[in-house]
Amino acid sequence: ILPLLKAQCFSCHANATPASGYALFSRDLLLAGGRHGVAVVPGKSGSGTFIKYLTGELKPKMPPGGAIDLETISIIKKWIDEGAKVDSMIAPVPTTASKSVVTSKVKDLPASELLPAPVTALMFQPDGKRLYVGGYKTVRIINPEDGTVVKSLAGPVNQVTSIAISPNGKVLAASSGLPGVSGEVVLFDSNSGEIIGRLNGHDEVVTSVAWKPDGTELATGALDKTVRIWDANSFRAKRIIKDHVDVVNSVAYSQNGKYFASGSADRTAKVYDASDYSRVTTITIHQEGISSVAFAVKGDILWTISQDKSARIWQVKKGTIENPLRAQYEGDQINVGAASSDGSMLIWGAANHSVRIYNGEGTNLLKELKEIGDWISAVAVSTNNQSVAAGAQDGSLHIWDTKTWKERAVVTMRRSDQLPKPVK
Repeated sequence: ILPLLKAQCFSCHANATPASGYALFSRDLLLAGGRHGVAVVPGKSGSGTFIKYLTGELKPKMPPGGAIDLETISIIKKWIDEGAKVDSMIAPVPTTASKSVVTSKVKDLPASELLPAPVTALMFQPDGKRLYVGGYKTVRIINPEDGTVVKSLAGPVNQVTSIAISPNGKVLAASSGLPGVSGEVVLFDSNSGEIIGRLNGHDEVVTSVAWKPDGTELATGALDKTVRIWDANSFRAKRIIKDHVDVVNSVAYSQNGKYFASGSADRTAKVYDASDYSRVTTITIHQEGISSVAFAVKGDILWTISQDKSARIWQVKKGTIENPLRAQYEGDQINVGAASSDGSMLIWGAANHSVRIYNGEGTNLLKELKEIGDWISAVAVSTNNQSVAAGAQDGSLHIWDTKTWKERAVVTMRRSDQLPKPVK
């Protein structure tokens, strides 16, 4: 069953912002369903929505643009009728020749603790010496030189979808939530790892979080189609923006603090004046949902990265903007994107496992990396532009040195930290 789900469903339902709030990160989420009801009832294949969407009894028929044959559907029904069980297994310990080598034995742990955990959020510490990695209910602090786990921060209620560091480096914000229930952002003291607050108020999973450069506010976007602006001291929402008609996938501030942008599954990106959040412009050219927005080059250049396989680069100005400065293209949908803190470098990751790094203006492709073997779900650039990182749905985390473009470390993230430590 897993290979089928991976091939047919993961591109929309196993990323950080799953369609209809229905995620397949785990068996629990597969059973829970999303905004349209319970998907799978163990022992009763006819009771949930999963089979009904595959057969077309419920619309739209899944998967989009294709259909699963009846023989395969009967196998899925049999699996559900037999309890929708996950086979007990001990996952193999990863080895990557000449990169990261495992040197000790795995302790006796439940099989579920050994399973790979998708990497769904990445952010470098301001000094570049630590990499924050979002996974299932956990943010792990990684040494980017060798991939070792320095510390784990527990607290998010579900898969971590986005990570942001306060401008002074003291507060780590990690977004999460329960599909169909509520969304939240957990605030950690970046030094001690203690939880110092939570941002609650969204009705759905929070997909993205960003700090205003002056450190006074945070912005969040969520599956509930709203953007919220939070006071960084009181942890209360100051403003709710309801300009999008579908899921808000990404939020970002410009480096100079002048602009704020949001990107949505409704195929639009909206830019606001960050002083009062009055709208500056709306970008409507993309043919599919916008997965990421990022500012480059002192804040007057905006990247919009889309599932329509393109990234567009815009000169921000008030009023209608119909023509981008330029466009770059990928061979498959682009899932995630991020800019370096100074806006001089942008990285994206796509469904075809490709990672591309451009200069901030989008005029030069600096490097294309193809070492990852699965659907890419998180990317990051260090503050000093000396490291880039990318994570995938299979739990693999790759870290490169930008001077040589050689991999510093390759690690398989799992639910448990009690695993062999990789060494160079």
